[in-house]
Amino acid sequence: MADTVIHAPHPADTLKMIRETLCQAQSAITQWPADEDRKPVHLARLGRLINDIDRQRPLGPDGKHGDRHTQTCGCDHLSESR
Repeated sequence: MADTVIHAPHPADTLKMIRETLCQAQSAITQWPADEDRKPVHLARLGRLINDIDRQRPLGPDGKHGDRHTQTCGCDHLSESR
């Protein structure tokens, strides 16, 4: 599988913020009473996206990114050195 990167033109759409939005969507879908037969498919897809973001921008056991940098984590100092 090829590496993936999310390209978002808005400066607030960082991997961190996109992950938070996906987690909120995952939680909302879990609690939504409708569409029970498709719910597992949607939750699995969101889970895969969240996992890929975690691969690109890893978090530690404390939930912080810290110095766990990758080429796609989006940290400013890495972008400046390229």
